[in-house]
Amino acid sequence: MLLLGAGGAARGVAPALLDAGIRALYIANRTAARADALADALGEPARVHPRGWDDLPALGEFDLLVNATSATRGGTLPALPMALAGPRSVAVDLGYGEAAVPFLAWARAAGCVRALDGLGMLVEQAAESFLLWHGVRPDTDPVYAQLRAQADALVSAD
Repeated sequence: MLLLGAGGAARGVAPALLDAGIRALYIANRTAARADALADALGEPARVHPRGWDDLPALGEFDLLVNATSATRGGTLPALPMALAGPRSVAVDLGYGEAAVPFLAWARAAGCVRALDGLGMLVEQAAESFLLWHGVRPDTDPVYAQLRAQADALVSAD
């Protein structure tokens, strides 16, 4: 599994990925020291492997690629080798809407079997917050469907 980025979003999802049973987690960041710091904080040196962005061409293919960078918010994606993805790869951008477009376009061009944005994660986090505040967990399916339709309409309008 490849996690792109080592900031707040990456720090938020990395422990959950390890808890879910990821065998090996590679963390790539433009600043290698930040990838090292996140790897150190996770405390599992046998499973977590920090790398700099320049190391990406030598890493090979991953089953799961997660974009946790904020770089695509500016509309561009730092160069990613196509060899990171293959026909079994799933790519997930933690962002959604316009911010996710560059990474998801790269994932499709690289041949990923699925390319997903973070809209579902946003909806589920909101539902968990609502549960904590009100003691009731809302049905997220209709909320997600409505937001997905609106997001898709905005992206296709551009």
